[in-house]
Amino acid sequence: MRYFLALCLFLCSGLLVAKEAKQADSNSIKIVPQKATLSSGIRLIVFKNPILPSVTVWTGYDVGTADDPVDLVGLSHMLEHMMFKGTPSYPEGSIDSIINQLGGELNAFTNFDYTVYTFSAPAQYLEKIFDIEADRMSNLNFSKESFLAEQKVVIEERQMRIGNHPLRTASEVCRRAQFMAHPYGVYPIGYEGHIRSYTYEALMAHYKKHYVPNNATVIVVGPFDLSYVLPIFEKKFGSISSKPSPARKRMPEPNREGLTTTVEQENPRAENIYIEIFYKAPTLVKKPEDFQKMQVMLSSLFGSESRALYKEMVKEKRLALDVSGSYTYGKDDMGFSFRLQLSPDMDVDVAEAFLFEQLQLILQNGLNENDFKAAKQEKLNEFAFAMDGEDFLVSMAESIIEGFSVEDITRYEQLVSDVTIEQAREMLELVLSSQPIMIARNYPKGKMPARNYHKIGQKIEKKETEKKALGFSTKKTNKRVKKAKEEKVE
Repeated sequence: MRYFLALCLFLCSGLLVAKEAKQADSNSIKIVPQKATLSSGIRLIVFKNPILPSVTVWTGYDVGTADDPVDLVGLSHMLEHMMFKGTPSYPEGSIDSIINQLGGELNAFTNFDYTVYTFSAPAQYLEKIFDIEADRMSNLNFSKESFLAEQKVVIEERQMRIGNHPLRTASEVCRRAQFMAHPYGVYPIGYEGHIRSYTYEALMAHYKKHYVPNNATVIVVGPFDLSYVLPIFEKKFGSISSKPSPARKRMPEPNREGLTTTVEQENPRAENIYIEIFYKAPTLVKKPEDFQKMQVMLSSLFGSESRALYKEMVKEKRLALDVSGSYTYGKDDMGFSFRLQLSPDMDVDVAEAFLFEQLQLILQNGLNENDFKAAKQEKLNEFAFAMDGEDFLVSMAESIIEGFSVEDITRYEQLVSDVTIEQAREMLELVLSSQPIMIARNYPKGKMPARNYHKIGQKIEKKETEKKALGFSTKKTNKRVKKAKEEKVE
């Protein structure tokens, strides 16, 4: 879920750093983020790009569904929906209408660790965006009727995204297999039972606890610098008082002690075989050097179809249609996944055995040197082509909300350049240092290997078929036995 998309977003966000025209040092940057913090604790970060005609504002709250009450998982996502229902100054429906009239766009998303609200509009409307965002930070107002109506919408959203999609249903089961106790084990939308348990009172309490200035970060991407943005920001947000910072209380994941969970599904809507091998991996948000080592290792293995592992497994030996990997991270540890896609006639055992064999060889002999060099160069080249766009600055904004510091992100180029091939190999060793947490296999109909529990019904059906072939059935036999008993009694 979030996990691979967020990874891609950060790979793009890392493309910020470039050489300053006036300096030769590789650590210097072209677009320097500026930051300020008000007395209430709310953070402001500004990325100025003078060629942009529009302004994008991200407001992130340091609360996600992993922070929800255990019996109300997804409450943060529900609150995200209700944040568009208005305030006394902006009644329900008016926020969407105003932004549309300005020629802008608005959106929001919730994941395990944070909630984000986004506005984009022509640059001259920055103050209006701040006014809306500051107002709903402290004056959210909606009726119980509006809440109940939106609750039905969220139930339908869950059904559309998960309930009606067999692969996602399997993914939801796999998620719990990956995280038995930690709240990362339930997708941010929660289960239907969670959604039906939400109440107006619980939602408002959640809002008042977490939607406070000292739990928020506002990021502005546009043609303005901090000296222009800060006075407007202080005008709109300065009067909102801070509150005690909410503490994160999350159930830690227990030690698996070498246990690997296997999840299998026969899916009539699947055309191919899908395999995921999931290992626990540490989150490296606060260790930028190690984070980039992990990213370079990932790219060395799976960065393109020219990588040695892909060429041998997919193109030469034809053991799989695709092989890939992903590293997911959050406030707490998540994991590293290897994924295989096979056609129905390919051998699962052979493909998995070959993958593990190749990983073992890499641990022993090191990464392919050409793949490693290509991975580093590709990452630096991407940076060079991204400097003048808006998207990579916006994705950088998400990286900051995820927990990366401004200082660490602006060292991107140097961090990537400093990674050695041995350091990248050590990241793979770190991932593979314990048994996989979970192995999931999703088969098309009729392609799932027979298991012992499959044989019970088959044996009964076979015996019944044999009786019919001999000219009698169980029902007839029962009648004959009954008749024989009656005759014996007489």
